Amino acid sequence: MPTIHTTRLNTYYELHGEGEPLLLIRGLGSTCDGFKAQVEGLSPYFRVISFDNRCVGRTEQPQQPFTIADMADDTAALLDSLDVASAHVFGVSLGGMVAQELALRHPARVRRLALACTHAGPRTAARSPEWAVRLFNESRDMPRANALRHSIPLLFAKKTIDERPELVEETLAVMANNNQPKSSYLLQLGAVMQHETADRLQQISHPTLVLTGTEDTLVDPGNSRLIASRIPGARLLEFEDTGHVFFTEKAAEVNRALIDFFRGEGR
Repeated sequence: MPTIHTTRLNTYYELHGEGEPLLLIRGLGSTCDGFKAQVEGLSPYFRVISFDNRCVGRTEQPQQPFTIADMADDTAALLDSLDVASAHVFGVSLGGMVAQELALRHPARVRRLALACTHAGPRTAARSPEWAVRLFNESRDMPRANALRHSIPLLFAKKTIDERPELVEETLAVMANNNQPKSSYLLQLGAVMQHETADRLQQISHPTLVLTGTEDTLVDPGNSRLIASRIPGARLLEFEDTGHVFFTEKAAEVNRALIDFFRGEGR
């Protein structure tokens, strides 16, 4: 798949399927390869657009500080370059933060909005357990593969770890291949730490679906509940026995919910 030079930076993207455009936005340190289950499940219904964010994977990695708003502008520029006037949007984790800002800064570019395992900024964020914060901080100084293995309890629910070790291994293998030096990771993390939309969420008028895993210890489900309570008319879906990557753990169920939502079957 190609890299396209937008008005902002060289961006790697993939196109799959036909129909209404659906943009997928991935999280911290992750490439669009991690959306394999979504691409397979959603591309029979939509023209799925996935891409690598600034400072990860095959997209350009300028080494200057940036914000989530900058990433939202990157995303709008990608849509411009692909001649897509507007799209449904599904953002996970950091990608959910980018999706919030995209809806706020470029509202005409968003049709329906789905926000997964994300938060509205550190100021209002429901805090993770102390052990989870410790694991996250420890992982920052490890090589990528080691950091992911150290972070297994942050990414997956205990039920998944115990009963589906093959899914854990497959997911880690994909996530490890992220072509992201530590400097780029820290720039993305810095953008997350500056993110703040809590007091602006009521301005989002798009049909919105908020999704989370009930066992997410990296981004507590309370964050999704807060977001859903502040976006007018937003609907909240919680997936039992799943963690931060609930959209991988229960891919078929999540994809079905997204298909129904983006096709207009429910607000």
